[in-house]
Parts: sequence; structure tokens; C-alpha cells
Amino acid sequence: MVLDKKVYEEFEKVLGPENISDDPVITDTYAFNWCVEFLNVIDGKEGKDVHGFYYRPEAVVLPSTTEEVQNVVKLCKKYGLKFKAQSTGLGPWNQVSMPGVIVVDLRRMNKIIKIDKKNMYAVVESYVSGAQLQAEAMKVGLNCHMPGCGPMGSPLASATSMCGPGFTSASTGFSDRNVLGVEWILPTGEILRLGSWGLKDNPDWFSGDGPGPSLRGVMRGFVGAKSGLGIFTKVCVKLYPYPCDTTWNIKGVLPDYDFEIPNYIQYHVISYKTYEQLEHALERIEEEGISFMCFHTSSAGIGALFSFTAEDLMKTYSAMMRYKRPLVVVLAAHTSREFLYKEKVLESVVEETGGKDIVLKKKLDIPNISYADGIRANLGFHGFLITGAFQSAHGAMETVTMSRHLMENNIPLKKKYIKQGVIGDDEGEGAWVTSYEHGHFYHCEMPTMYDQTSEKSVKGVVEYMEKSNEMDLVKHLGIPFFIEGDKMHEWYGPHCSDYHIWLRKIKEAFDPDNVADPGFYISSKKEKKKST
Repeated sequence: MVLDKKVYEEFEKVLGPENISDDPVITDTYAFNWCVEFLNVIDGKEGKDVHGFYYRPEAVVLPSTTEEVQNVVKLCKKYGLKFKAQSTGLGPWNQVSMPGVIVVDLRRMNKIIKIDKKNMYAVVESYVSGAQLQAEAMKVGLNCHMPGCGPMGSPLASATSMCGPGFTSASTGFSDRNVLGVEWILPTGEILRLGSWGLKDNPDWFSGDGPGPSLRGVMRGFVGAKSGLGIFTKVCVKLYPYPCDTTWNIKGVLPDYDFEIPNYIQYHVISYKTYEQLEHALERIEEEGISFMCFHTSSAGIGALFSFTAEDLMKTYSAMMRYKRPLVVVLAAHTSREFLYKEKVLESVVEETGGKDIVLKKKLDIPNISYADGIRANLGFHGFLITGAFQSAHGAMETVTMSRHLMENNIPLKKKYIKQGVIGDDEGEGAWVTSYEHGHFYHCEMPTMYDQTSEKSVKGVVEYMEKSNEMDLVKHLGIPFFIEGDKMHEWYGPHCSDYHIWLRKIKEAFDPDNVADPGFYISSKKEKKKST
């Protein structure tokens, strides 16, 4: 499908000729993304498009204002097109899922509108990155939650349209708990302002609820609609006190930076012999409320976190293999007295739970730059040191005990696919478990390495993930966060109060003309019937 010349010209009038393109050089670029090969296998396209290209958009548009976004949506509605919005654009969730879709790239909407130091919130547009927001928040002694994707991600996208757990979730929550007021362009072209930003008199951003019933659950639910219910142009997110001294002194050249560790921050890596001990330690440390970060990863994960080259990775991993069930805890404070108190509490809990602090025992050296990585939440980057491609199975948000059961049950399943040679060998123990909000609940997922250039490997990891989802249901091990599209919703829905029926009703109510690409949300009855 090629855009009709008349239609193209109407978009040009709204955006300017330099801000729309249907050139195949451009549209092919927008058809490529990390992990898209999964979608090709699921759609039965393996062997043809296994290397990360998906559907090509009909055109790409770059609006710069809320009004331009509105006009783009109205034009899509007028001409029977669909839209798919993206900001920083990481992952398959940003791809169009069918022909006839316009990509709305929000990169020109990149302003930090407001940072309120007193009330600890920030208002940002779609393309502001976590790194930008954190750098400005630091100037007034504040910090933002950073999702696990890293500082290049969009706080707006994470808060309104995705899930958003991160390495600092113990102290900064996760993205759908940090969203306050929003500016939302509905698929009808109308503007909906939620929370206190929607007040007629003296609108402000400080609350995401009211007046009247809250629509935050409709807006995003657990993992967001991923542009399936409209486009978000502004969002207010919570900020938090910066964890330690805000002074950053960095020398050197990428990747060999030297970082002067700020006052009152310290990494601890604590090894446990059993998952039961690990569970107890997670629970106790978070019960005390002392951590800036508190998460479990495998010995291979520890190797990746504290390495900056493949050579360093192999050395660190080899040294870490003897230490099982490691727990990473970062303590941070603003005064020496507060820091000493937290150190003493941690020491007591480690002794109580039977752990061994391998950093204090000089068995693991933490590079100085790892402290900058931790504060900036850039730890997710290190996963790419192990492999060019990885994705996570499971993703339940539940109790710490459920997280332990999930890890223990997943190991034999993962080892089966390791034995087949289709996924990377992490001894079956590759996992990431983090506390949310000092132990109010926990998040557990299983990062899994594969070779995106091998059709066998891609098909193998897709099968492993599908078996992981089946395990979640059969053994009642929580609900994964990557439930999207008709097939998965209709599989899980009957087991979960038939939520898929209500989700489809929401889609039909907010998008009666089927203008928003439903591929990573849910389609209406009309769309589903047409596709089948």
C-alpha cells in the first residue's frame, strides 16, 4: 500500500514537508527493531524475515505539538488509516502490526516542561529520556525512577504505555505507580487530561486521580496499551530524593571511564546457598527499608553487571561461579550517621540469614564506574555484553515466595532448551528478582540469551517462552507482564475473571473507528472478525 498523493499532501500541510516521509529507505528503518524476530516466528514468517524486520509502515510522521498529534490522528481516522506512536522506540512493541499504519514518531516533542522541587514531580514530553530528566532533577537534589531498559528510555512511554520495573524499584517503585497527571490524545482526536491536570479551575499535575472515578487503570492497566488506546503527549511523574551526594566527577574515555564514588554509597553482593535463604534475606532487608537497590540475579548476571568488556566478563563470571544465589544490595545515605546505621543493619541481617558478603570479604572488586551505572540505572546495558539478543520469560508481580517458586520451577524447563542448544547456557539459573517499594511486592523474570541470526535459536526461545507461560497457568505461578495481542489475552482471560472481554469493551469504547493499531493491545470484535 502506498499513500495516495492527496492524503500525503494533507499530512504535509499539517506537519511541513520535512516531517513526513514514505521513502522505503525510511520506512524500512522503522520496520527493524530488537526482538522483532520473535513476532515473525509467531506469525509463521520464519525463514523469510528472521533477522528483525517486521511490517513496513505506510509513512512516518514527526509532529512537534499536541495540536499536530491531534491533526495526525484525525487524518488517520478520515482516510481509514491506523496510527502507531513511539518515542524512544526500544523493542517490538513499537512496531506496526499490520499494513496500513502510520508511525507517529514523537522525537520532536523533547521538552522538560516543569520540575517541581517542593512537591517532587516532573512534567515531560514524549521524547525526553530518563538520562535527561535525571540530570536536571539532580540539580535540585532529586532523582527519577528509571525503568530497566535504561536511561535512554522515555519516562513518558514507561509510565503511560509500558510496565517499567527497574534496578532501583526497591526505593523508587515502578513506572505505573509513578504516573500522575497525563495529556492523552484519544483515537477519536479528542484530548483527555487525567487527574488534577483535568481540573477546570487552577489545573496542575500533582495527582493522577480525580475528580471523580480514576481512569488510570483504563489508561494503562498493568503493562500499558502500547499506543493501542491513543497517544500521550505529556506526563507528570513522581521524583524522589537523590540517594547520596549529587557530585559527579568522571574522567577518561568511553568505555574506560573512571568515576569518583560519591559520599555514602556502597555495593554489597551477598551469596546464599539456597533459594530459601535468599528469599528470607530479600524479605528481611526490605522489611528494614534500608536499600537503594535490592535484587537477585545469577552468577552470570553478576559477571555482566560488573564488566565492561567481553574479556572482563569471562574473568568475573569464572570467579563468580562458586557463589550461588547472589543478592545485590546498594546502600546510600546523605549523612555518615545514616550510612553507618544502614551498614550495621545490613551486617546484622546477613548474619541472621546465613549469607556471605563477597564484596566485604574482597572476593569481588566493584569497578568505580559501576556506581555511576547503578545510580543512572544503566545496568540493563550489560546484558548485551553476554549476547546480542536476549528476552525475558515470566515477569510475575507477586510475593517473594512466589518469585522463589517461579525460579525453582523454571530451572528444569530452561535446562531442557539449553541442552537442545537453542538458548544460552546460564545453568538454568538466569533470573532477575527485585523488590518493589521495600518489599510490598516483588517482580520475577528470567532473562534468556539466544542467537537472533539463527532461525533454530529464535524458534527455540519462542517455544521456551510459550512453555513458560503455560507453566505460569498450570502451576499458578503468577501472570507474566508480556501479555499482548488477541491470542494471549484470549488464552489468559478465561483463567483471570474473563478480563479480556472487558479489555475489548474498553478498546471499542475509546476507539470506535479502530484507528489505533491494536497489535500489542487487543482488537475490537469488528477488527478480529475481519482478520480471521
